[in-house]
Amino acid sequence: MAYRNAPINPILRLIYAWLRLTTWVGISLFYRRRLVLGREHLRFDGPAIVVSNHPSTLMDPLNVGLNIRQEMFFLANYGLFKNPVSKWILTRLFCIPVKRKEDVAEGEARDNDAAFEASFQHLEKNGLLYIAAEGVSWMDRYVRPFKTGTARIAFGAERRNNWQLGVKIIPVGVSYDAPRLFRNRTTVEYGAPIFPAPWAEADQQDHEKAVDDFTAEIRSRVSALTLDSGSEEGEAFVNQTEIIVRNARLGFSEPEEYLFLKSFLAKNIHNERLKAQIADYFAELQKANLTDAGLSNIHPPTASLRRVKRPISNVQSPISLVLLAPFFLLGYGFWFLPCYLPWLLCKRLKLYPGYDSNVKMLAGLFTFPPALWGGWKLAFWLFGSSLWAWVSLVVLVLCGYLAEVFMDIAQRWWEERAARVFQKQNPEAWQIFSKKRDEILKAMFTGKDNKTA
Repeated sequence: MAYRNAPINPILRLIYAWLRLTTWVGISLFYRRRLVLGREHLRFDGPAIVVSNHPSTLMDPLNVGLNIRQEMFFLANYGLFKNPVSKWILTRLFCIPVKRKEDVAEGEARDNDAAFEASFQHLEKNGLLYIAAEGVSWMDRYVRPFKTGTARIAFGAERRNNWQLGVKIIPVGVSYDAPRLFRNRTTVEYGAPIFPAPWAEADQQDHEKAVDDFTAEIRSRVSALTLDSGSEEGEAFVNQTEIIVRNARLGFSEPEEYLFLKSFLAKNIHNERLKAQIADYFAELQKANLTDAGLSNIHPPTASLRRVKRPISNVQSPISLVLLAPFFLLGYGFWFLPCYLPWLLCKRLKLYPGYDSNVKMLAGLFTFPPALWGGWKLAFWLFGSSLWAWVSLVVLVLCGYLAEVFMDIAQRWWEERAARVFQKQNPEAWQIFSKKRDEILKAMFTGKDNKTA
């Protein structure tokens, strides 16, 4: 069946295309790496609801929607529509306001009938909806219980069409290393569709139970597509495990590394013994002013663990730093102000920290172009040639990336140097650290001594 898109005003479609291009540029600059998995599930032939977790406010719909070809309407919290200007813009740019408990003042009626009706009509026109089903954004890796709105919209639309509409739910997991920070990593994984039609009988027998059960199923499917910490307290375990796997340098590709982490966490998220073991290891490292990266550079995984893949080479050397230093100075000097101003704006605005990434990305779209224009003008003034001005601009962009590589190598080299000094001055304590790390790696990669307490 060929895809039939919901009818959209051509002007709005053009605006959507422009915003999508702008989003692609902003996200490409903001994130160092953006891993996308499950693209094969993005083939739409009818109405669909795209559902994700919600760890980074407005960045979540941008990251989820960027890889979806069709125009997607967004269910957004009512608070964003209270300002007349933002209301005018959002209502024309594919947004449907939804009143949450948090958006309703005491004594104010919480009426979402209009939002449900708009959603039903959009799905009946073979449209796409996006819902961040947790309702509220929390900057951690715990996928919280989902609101029931997705199930109610899907069931309602199907019920109006005798369960023949063909709505499908596309679960999406979004995982951020550090949602607030510039040049960090994010992963977006799209899952296989979930169809509400088989729930028709359950809905007829007990509507509320069917809604709750279907909501739980959606949450379970989204959770399986993320690095879910299982609870607020599990955040440290996920972060520490991720650090250990990346520093082990076993040659995983990015998808392999992510899939291994996801599988490992799913099996061990309630393994209190292993959690305590890893937490103790990192606490001892902190007391000694060491890092896992520094330790791993000197004490690589044992031979028995290298069966996964041959370890990659260590590039943290003074020679690399010397060679990269000129590019670092040029790149850091040129790009400092365009990167600093968005950070300064976030600090001055004093917004909820969850909006930092949005503000930084948006501000960067205004600070980077003038910097590039100024670089071109300066090069043209120096060389008197448009060709050499463009070449210089390309060099400046590359130097920005090389400055980032330089800082990464410098940090790893400094951490390794601190570890070598500690190893020389405290050989017995060093042996204890090495043994603890070997035990953790053994538990992670072989499953031995990995019993749930």
